[in-house]
Amino acid sequence: MVIFGNATRAVSEDDFAGLVDSLAADPVGSAQLSDLLREEHPVYSGRGAATVVRMRGWILLALARAGLSDQALIFVLEELDTGIDAYLVAAAARALRSYSKPNESFAPFVARALNQVRYHDEPVSFESYGEYATSSSGTSAVSELLATLAWLGPNARAILPQLERWRVEPGLPRKLRLDLDRVLQAISATAGGTPSCCGGLPKGGNVSIRTSTARREFESIDSIVMQDQDGKLLKFVDFFRGSPSIVVFFYTRCDNPLKCSLTVAKLARVQALLDAQGLATRIRTAAITYDPEFDRPERLRVYGKDRAVRMDEDHRILRAIEGNDALRAHFQLGVNFVESLVNRHRIELYILDAAGRVAVSFERLHWDEDQVVIRAVETLKKEQGG
Repeated sequence: MVIFGNATRAVSEDDFAGLVDSLAADPVGSAQLSDLLREEHPVYSGRGAATVVRMRGWILLALARAGLSDQALIFVLEELDTGIDAYLVAAAARALRSYSKPNESFAPFVARALNQVRYHDEPVSFESYGEYATSSSGTSAVSELLATLAWLGPNARAILPQLERWRVEPGLPRKLRLDLDRVLQAISATAGGTPSCCGGLPKGGNVSIRTSTARREFESIDSIVMQDQDGKLLKFVDFFRGSPSIVVFFYTRCDNPLKCSLTVAKLARVQALLDAQGLATRIRTAAITYDPEFDRPERLRVYGKDRAVRMDEDHRILRAIEGNDALRAHFQLGVNFVESLVNRHRIELYILDAAGRVAVSFERLHWDEDQVVIRAVETLKKEQGG
């Protein structure tokens, strides 16, 4: 389903592509493109993962034509940060080049995308929606990323050593080596000004402070029944009231190693930092699955153990037995499903206060473990009146 004005109706992929094209051509409508990139948008409900890739890729290409706004920038950086699909990464790289001006803060995102995709690059076509490409007729993720580095020019100087190491790797195709030479020349050039240090990432980056939610909303999730990795049943209120907590969302069937698996492994490092500061019993942690029907206790326990997660009374891996929809609404989760399978989700970490309210959220981009602990400690001190 998708919203066309005030009407809601089923939409085919062709209709969707037409809608995106019309929004990109309309100076007013183009602002709606970033809204269509929200994972929880109803347009993705019931779609398979491959379809979602095509749809989101077409939106990114529309942004490249319309010009990338600050509002949409975070979605593009997210795709470069964690994307593993060549089509989406290529589209994100092209979209970034439509931003108002190059900025050195973009370079690490492009470098990470190159590291992630260069071993499974493939030709892609941007000529029409859903079109397949051949190596002779299309572009590719690596080509688009290199073009973006050339656009960044001196703003990408911080990643020169990485590119130079890649340039001398044995077996590098001649064409790729020539492309790299042109990029290295563009980055090393002094003409055209000095790197820009300001105005890159949206204000706050991937961190946001939320105001307290209305009391009635908290009461609606207090009674949600959850089950931990050992099969123990508890209500939301039993674990998330009384102490601040750090919560991440994941699911064990996620096939992107840069999202769920890495998120849970990073949570284990957060736990170690809390323990080192003597806070392991004062600030709780939880990992909650998006996929409660599949992720039963044994699967949760093994998944956590494989990633060195601490699991005890104050640190748990959870699934919602009842009230999963209410849980999604409470956290405003960026996730969508085709039946019971996740077809798209973002990275999500939340710091809750002692009343179970979201105090701080880290969304979309990879978060720093030290920064999370600092924010959690700040939340704890506020609870204590410090």
